[in-house]
Amino acid sequence: MEKRYAAAALSLAALLTACTSGASHDEQMEYLRKMAQRGAEVHAVEKSRPSGSPGDSEMCYDAYDHFYGGPNGHDAPHVGNYDEKVALLKEGEGLFIESCMNGTPSPVSARSEPASPSAPPASRATT
Repeated sequence: MEKRYAAAALSLAALLTACTSGASHDEQMEYLRKMAQRGAEVHAVEKSRPSGSPGDSEMCYDAYDHFYGGPNGHDAPHVGNYDEKVALLKEGEGLFIESCMNGTPSPVSARSEPASPSAPPASRATT
């Protein structure tokens, strides 16, 4: 009987670990590149329309809200916690809007691995 409980506990631990692990740095970067590309694509579509207004910030914000607004409106990878998810979504939104306004995918800056809120803050070098 103890073996059955031990096996169940191990299975549960494996499941919880799989559910709580976040997307890798590369997966997050790929998401950000996709958002920049999608913003540029909206610009191109709007430019091709007879009554289009490419580069209009209001149109770009409206397009973002239309495609990605709401709790299920994005395809961001799962990250470790809520704060990291909000930061990733905000960064993706900014890249989408900027790319939509400019017509070219905005460059995704190299970002460090997101820190969890429980991690100690990075020390700053002072000179």
